[in-house]
Amino acid sequence: MFKDFFSSRFKETMQWKYINTFFKMMPQKVLTAIILMVVISFTEGIGLVLLIPLLQLVGIDVQQGSIGQISAYVNSIFAAFNIQPTLVIVLGIYVLVISVTAILYRWETIISLEVQTDFISKLRKKLYSSITNSNWLFFSSNRSSDFSHLLTDEIDRVGVGISQLLLMVADIMVTVVYVIFALELSGIITGLVFLVGAFLIILLNKKTESAHLIGQEISDATKKLYASTLQHLDGMKTIKSYGMQKRNYHDFSKIADEVADKQVKSITVFADTKLIFDIASAIVLCVIIVILVQILAIPAAVLLILLYLFARLTPKFSNIQHNYQYFINTMPSFANYLQILKKSEAAAESKQDQMENQSNEIEFTRSIKFENVSFSYDSNKPVFKDLNLQIPSGKTVALVGPSGAGKSTIADLLIGLVVPTEGNIYIDSTVLDASNILQWRDQISYVAQDTFLFNDSIKENLLLSNPTASEEEIWGALKAAAADKFVARLEDDIDTVVGDRGVRLSGGERQRLSLARALLRNPSVLILDEATSNVDVENEKKILEAIEKLHGDVTILLIAHRLSTIKNADVIYSIEKGKLLDLDV
Repeated sequence: MFKDFFSSRFKETMQWKYINTFFKMMPQKVLTAIILMVVISFTEGIGLVLLIPLLQLVGIDVQQGSIGQISAYVNSIFAAFNIQPTLVIVLGIYVLVISVTAILYRWETIISLEVQTDFISKLRKKLYSSITNSNWLFFSSNRSSDFSHLLTDEIDRVGVGISQLLLMVADIMVTVVYVIFALELSGIITGLVFLVGAFLIILLNKKTESAHLIGQEISDATKKLYASTLQHLDGMKTIKSYGMQKRNYHDFSKIADEVADKQVKSITVFADTKLIFDIASAIVLCVIIVILVQILAIPAAVLLILLYLFARLTPKFSNIQHNYQYFINTMPSFANYLQILKKSEAAAESKQDQMENQSNEIEFTRSIKFENVSFSYDSNKPVFKDLNLQIPSGKTVALVGPSGAGKSTIADLLIGLVVPTEGNIYIDSTVLDASNILQWRDQISYVAQDTFLFNDSIKENLLLSNPTASEEEIWGALKAAAADKFVARLEDDIDTVVGDRGVRLSGGERQRLSLARALLRNPSVLILDEATSNVDVENEKKILEAIEKLHGDVTILLIAHRLSTIKNADVIYSIEKGKLLDLDV
């Protein structure tokens, strides 16, 4: 009953979840590392045993007391191989054993590092996949800096936990060998040392709890630092334009200092623990020497070996405590990982729409229909209710209305980023749902108001929409988007690197590249969401001329404020407060 109770309680702890996840992700490599640790412990034991014939060969009596039995056993092994133990032979075997141990330690270190890095990589890829496959509502309701923090710094800290866990297991195995050997020499003294060590660990339990709390504080502080860094760098143009550099630096410095303080606080807890453990261990060792020499009067050989063992055991106990504290310190990071992983998996788009090869084909030849569609981000505040509209194939359809009317939400519904709370969207006569959403998205290109370009060449930015496109097709898309002339004037034309978010280009140039990227995909439907709102009149004219040339070949959904943007649309829907007010044809 008590066993079941404690077993169930332990399985609920973050430590158990961590270890269980670790073993499940890479059982073979973990098993290899553990086997190497066992073998290393065995070679450490052989090295200890070889100390006995060495002591005998330098003239110390090893035939008295419990050590005499071990000495007789070692001599019988030499006799079985018909070897006369001389100083050279014993030292040669000792060097061989130490060399094998060193080689095994090297191998185990490399395997452990591979285990750690592979574990980090698997966690990172699993979380990234989960986040990218989550629905748009979940993704957009979280800060990107929180995801970045978790995918980088937090998972790195989880990896440190693996390193400390493996070191702790290795030290425990070697400690077990030392303890067994010490028990053979003096059960009473070894038992006393063990009890004192256990008492110290219990005594330092509060320090371990502090390590966990400080670990949570470090996670919270670094999370704020990530958010502040991305926010301030993204807003640098505004900061400079308002002359806010000094204030910006002050705010950033405050958060950076907070992170530094938490890390110093963490190291202080570890240093305090080591200080207490080292002083207590030194006192215990001195007491043991007095007991061994003045009270028990044990033989010199036993005394020397016990002192050697205890001198090796003391730092092992200290390391085990130290590694465990570090391990506990990383648990908040793993808890944060599990929390976001669980939430993102719960918010996953249905499994069907994540399949690479969906069986349900979807054809678009006639029209897209919104039939009694309702949608709400908040159940108490619907964006629109019972919306009905139609987008004929090959036509240019415009959505106009004030900000917050629901225009972009209609685009999100059409792409499948969000789903109706009521009603259906029909592509011809097929209901748009999880069984066909991927095929439908393959037929859509989307150009947003805020153009996003990667810090890469123009060519690579365009190939994102169609990785197999030829250079001729790239130039064709640039021409269709009225972007070919300005790209040709660049020193490296399509190989020109555009800078972070396209900072080396003007707003109009970025927008035309975004349109070219959309057209390179040869879409059936092109969605332009306020695509010209941030460009000047001249660039707007070029973009609209490019769109006009697509008329009849591509179904275009224009979302706009400016009347100049929609003047050539075939159908115009006016939306206000989630309602379709009128229809102009």
